[in-house]
Amino acid sequence: MNLSQLRSLIAIDEAQGFSAAADNLFVTPSAISHQMRELEAELGAALFDRSSRPPRLNEHGHAVVERGRDVLARFDLLVELAKAPGEIGGRLMLGCVSGVSSNLIPRALANLHTSHPALQVSIEEGLSEALANRVRKRELDAAIITELPETDPELKSLLITEEAMMIVAPPDCRLTDWREVLKAYPFIRLNRHAGMGKVIDRALRDYHQTVDEVMELDSSETVVGMARAGIGAGVIPAGRLRRLPAGEVVAIPFGEPPIYRRVVLVERRNNPRSDLSQLVYDAVRQVTVDSNGHQ
Repeated sequence: MNLSQLRSLIAIDEAQGFSAAADNLFVTPSAISHQMRELEAELGAALFDRSSRPPRLNEHGHAVVERGRDVLARFDLLVELAKAPGEIGGRLMLGCVSGVSSNLIPRALANLHTSHPALQVSIEEGLSEALANRVRKRELDAAIITELPETDPELKSLLITEEAMMIVAPPDCRLTDWREVLKAYPFIRLNRHAGMGKVIDRALRDYHQTVDEVMELDSSETVVGMARAGIGAGVIPAGRLRRLPAGEVVAIPFGEPPIYRRVVLVERRNNPRSDLSQLVYDAVRQVTVDSNGHQ
């Protein structure tokens, strides 16, 4: 087995087919097919179920892909280290939920570039659950997400910050009890598939709190805008309110005691790039501490 064959095998898994993998690698489908037949002959085992069209990885093929991702990650890291002796460098593929990527990441990466100019960080945005799954599949080295209720034995997480969840209501709201606010106003829901949306839904179930849903949105900023316009009330992280002028909305702690969401960095256990993700974690954590200290 050589690295070219391994990269092609992983590309087939990611693209779900020979033709798409060939396009991504800028080679012909016949070249990919030839590589895979050579690889199967060398291993003495079938990696694909060729009774389907297009052929699909069989169980053994999936196992080889999972191991292969780790091998390639370690090899690529070795190459990067060899290019920059005595200097921390390389590329880290980092996933990030949108609120964090717009608020904390730019400042953190600016500080990181000053101290480690050879380190490159590529950012991909997405929902917490999808990003965690991509880390699990080794498509990302690490991700900064809202901690999910379900634990994953394949992943470990490092706490970056936690913040209270707040109900935001129209500026003319005179109610002070969070339950009464949710009864009195239509509910503006955060995307129920996002990490924060799952935290909110779980709290509503735990408190047996029913809501009259009027819309479902992807961002906390848009929820604030709808509440400010008098459309209804929603739940967002307290950090989104820090730069909002007083009187724009009414904000009330959500839950008794208040519900918190935890922002964490997740990575695979025994991640070969753990030293690089630790640098990103430290930089983001420091920016978070500095921001909380200057509220």
